[in-house]
Amino acid sequence: MIEYQTVEVTDKPGSAPAKLTVYVIDGERHVFCPVRKKLYKIDGKPEELVRQWWLYRLQEVYKYDLAQLDVEVPVTVGSSEAKKKADIVVYKDRTKKSPRVFIEVKKPNRKDGVDQLQVYMNATGCRLGLWSNGSPPHVYLLRAVFVQHGSYPAAVK
Repeated sequence: MIEYQTVEVTDKPGSAPAKLTVYVIDGERHVFCPVRKKLYKIDGKPEELVRQWWLYRLQEVYKYDLAQLDVEVPVTVGSSEAKKKADIVVYKDRTKKSPRVFIEVKKPNRKDGVDQLQVYMNATGCRLGLWSNGSPPHVYLLRAVFVQHGSYPAAVK
């Protein structure tokens, strides 16, 4: 279950809070994205709250540096970019060259999107994926890498 605090404010915040916070401004709900450093309206876009919840969890629970995270990342599938963008990508380091985890978020109660996540993982060689609509159970995917006996890469021999 997504946990956050709600604060009614008159002025738009200019920086990300330490914990996930929903700001109510003139009756509309907003969240401040710590990665994009921008305020986003969430009324009418419930998946944005799920995305922000995961960004905070990645930082607080899994101890990833915000510099390792990116959102709305175009993914190249074959010779062209996918029409969709990966909701969240966790990179191995701050250079953001090698994806470690792809995260696909959906609004609460949605059940689709696991196939989309698998496409991103297969297209990039990323081995770990996470799908979430904000409610357990979240779907974790591990892309297996099979090596046929006798055909090991030169570095393994």
